[in-house]
Amino acid sequence: MSVFPVFNPELTGVQFEAEGKLLFDQFETLDAIAEAIDAPRFSSFGDDRPIPEDFDGDEDDLEEALGPWDDWYSPVEGLKMVEALIDAITEEPECAEQLDYPEEVVAELAEMKRCLEAAVEQGAQFRLELTP
Repeated sequence: MSVFPVFNPELTGVQFEAEGKLLFDQFETLDAIAEAIDAPRFSSFGDDRPIPEDFDGDEDDLEEALGPWDDWYSPVEGLKMVEALIDAITEEPECAEQLDYPEEVVAELAEMKRCLEAAVEQGAQFRLELTP
């Protein structure tokens, strides 16, 4: 699985050029770091609707059970989150030590930052999505 940003409307001339696998693998740790530094959680920019207690299907069935999701977020707020995470990981050893591959995670976050900066310039909103 990978995490990647999606933009509305789509960005012109800019694509997310990272795999996003490390962002997915470190999703919970990134949330914990964000909470520790009083920044928005990484997951707060994705679909965080609770899974129904009686749900026992696969991922495709879950989308049907939850219904359409059309939330979009400010890239300015996303930038604050990404920049705070990058700063914490690169400047605070106790944050970097929580990650399996801190330098690679920072590289993926830096790529997301580049895209979010373009979204601000182009007036697009964003959200984080997962892909298998």
